[in-house]
Amino acid sequence: MTQISNIHTPQERAKQAELLARFVAFTDRVQDVQDTPTLNFVAVNEARNVLVYSHAALLTGDELKVKAVSGTPDFDTDGTYVRWLSGLGKSVTTEAISTFERDTVDGGKDHADLLPPHWVCIPILRHTTRYGVLLLGRHAPWHNTYELAIAQRVGKVLGQGFYGFSFQKKKVFSIKKPTLIIAIFLFLLGCLPVHSIMVGRAEIVPTNPVQIVAPFEGTVVAVGVDPNQTVQKGQILVQMDKAQVYDALIVAKQTLAASRVQYNAALETGVDDMKSRSEIGPLRDKIVSAQADVTYQQSLLDRTTLRAPNDGIALFSDRLAWTGKPVQPGEKIMIVAQPHSATLKIAIAPNSLWEVPDNASVIFYNNTRPDHSVRGTMTDRAYAPKQLGDMSSVYEFRAHLESEAQLGDEGTGKILGPRMPLALWLLRRPWQIMRVWL
Repeated sequence: MTQISNIHTPQERAKQAELLARFVAFTDRVQDVQDTPTLNFVAVNEARNVLVYSHAALLTGDELKVKAVSGTPDFDTDGTYVRWLSGLGKSVTTEAISTFERDTVDGGKDHADLLPPHWVCIPILRHTTRYGVLLLGRHAPWHNTYELAIAQRVGKVLGQGFYGFSFQKKKVFSIKKPTLIIAIFLFLLGCLPVHSIMVGRAEIVPTNPVQIVAPFEGTVVAVGVDPNQTVQKGQILVQMDKAQVYDALIVAKQTLAASRVQYNAALETGVDDMKSRSEIGPLRDKIVSAQADVTYQQSLLDRTTLRAPNDGIALFSDRLAWTGKPVQPGEKIMIVAQPHSATLKIAIAPNSLWEVPDNASVIFYNNTRPDHSVRGTMTDRAYAPKQLGDMSSVYEFRAHLESEAQLGDEGTGKILGPRMPLALWLLRRPWQIMRVWL
């Protein structure tokens, strides 16, 4: 390394002190730089505080590419000046500080009107590692030994700066151990397979109930049982009004009797009277019709009393509500069902529907026994919604329970669908909302 020569005159001592102060300030500036682009800018522009030059260029890397030039933050990479500097980097000495003349290098004379004649090449080194070179040009020769020694020290300061940036490791993304444990736990929890489920209001309904309907148009005189009362086979359930049917039966019998009298008279006079003989056939038909009417009215009279077809429970709304009420033929009055049933009806809202197999498993939670659940298998599903009184709609599903339950019990029914990851099950409802906007 070129050594700074001894100083003998006061003027030279003062000049040396000022230059050293500038060099220390330049060193501090390089140490304060936070990134490589800023260091490139400082190398070509702020080195002027230590050395005198008019042109500066920084070439870095193994191929000595131009990274910065003095006087501008941006430069044309295809410009004449930059191409000349790139070619110059291949011919200069980069291991020690050296000076050269513009006209002695290729293309130098061609740019005599733009480039200064005297240049110095300052290697940017740290120990044996080269990071590039700093080229400085000016119109005065580079003969001052003290100035060259400062220039060499500038190269080492810049080398230290580039070494600091090359030594710095990129910030590695790290995760703290508790966070990692929680993330793994949540991931495993999200992968946990769970059933897709449909939950709705459930009720135990009769299995194969027998309907008690009005046999003809008339009036209910009396209901012989109370709602939900246990009945025996043959027990009177409903008594219809007999008066109208009884009157119609009397009229039918009188018509039958009159037809028989007319028929017998026609037989007696038909031997001699041709007219009476011709009336025998129509009168016979009239007797048959009257007999059928009597039989029909008699059957209606017998059906005015509605009896239980089998043992069970009489299910209807209100006893007094039916007393005296006119009914139409086929109108349902009550049903007779078995006291214990294994049929479960589940009402599912449309926004809670899932795709489930036809034989999906079902769980019934009884409101009266919260700690008890009954399992079953789905047997039927509704493919159209049912309108309720509050203008809402539900889909009805039916299931057969493995054990009997009390008729009329209510609770919550859960239909189990295929298994899926818990994360997908939780994100299903948000996805239903978001997909409208995607």
